[in-house]
Amino acid sequence: MSARIALARDGWTAEVGPAMGGSILSLARAGEAILRPTPQAAIEAGEVRASACYPLVPYANRIADGRFSFTGAEHRLAANFPGSAHTLHGVGWLRPWRVEAADAVSCTLALEHRVIRGRAGGNEPQDWPFAFDARQHLALGPEGLTVSLSVTNADDMAAPAGLGLHPFFPRRPGQRLRFASRGAWRNGPDMLPAGRVAGGAWDHAGDPAVDAAELDNDFFGWDGLATLSAPQGPRAQVRASGAFGVLRVYTPAGRDFLAVEPVTHRADAINHPGDADGAMTVLAPGETLRGEVQFGVESGS
Repeated sequence: MSARIALARDGWTAEVGPAMGGSILSLARAGEAILRPTPQAAIEAGEVRASACYPLVPYANRIADGRFSFTGAEHRLAANFPGSAHTLHGVGWLRPWRVEAADAVSCTLALEHRVIRGRAGGNEPQDWPFAFDARQHLALGPEGLTVSLSVTNADDMAAPAGLGLHPFFPRRPGQRLRFASRGAWRNGPDMLPAGRVAGGAWDHAGDPAVDAAELDNDFFGWDGLATLSAPQGPRAQVRASGAFGVLRVYTPAGRDFLAVEPVTHRADAINHPGDADGAMTVLAPGETLRGEVQFGVESGS
């Protein structure tokens, strides 16, 4: 892969891989990993899914069977995730991003997606059927790494849009995850939301153990703050602006990582436009959806 961008400030260090899906390769404070570091072999192979964090644009998580309807037109998406009937995580993580600016503490990355229309047949699967421009600004400060992410509708028609980040955190013994939400979506056998649940094992305001349940679920009505703590290690925090009203939590059994993903909408939201809890945004031509996420540590830790 091409050159990495190294950032450093106030004891914080980070590396960014523009050509590797615009991903974050590492984030540490005083030499201790906050996000999981990307193995060198994965960097050399361009394995974005092994990175510390990658952007989700112009949609997050799954679209059922890679199909949806918008303003009366049917769309098919090209398969992009091995072993899944659904398409996942949009376009950004699969494309190189262009470096617009970089210095010792920050960088700005850009991605342009354009669509070829009017081809023979007119119904071939596409990566995404609407043109967009995306930007990331990543900046280290005293409190950690702030990622500002945006998507602008560059098409001549209205288009659905969403954003997210897919950060991976090291799994630590005795780890706990605390956040507040109004509830979660229970998945069906196809790993798509099948119904709302709340309370009990779904309530994370009480700081439950990460290993208490194996999750791959969206939590709606999230208040924008999540904290990961363990007897040994920093108390990592995710803080997100209001655009990110949904939190995806992924705690696979037997793995050395977990994911706590701020997103603007629930999985397969594009096929459920009437669902107010985590719907996608519809952007007019030239309109922008943006949000900000900070990866840091709890004060005093």
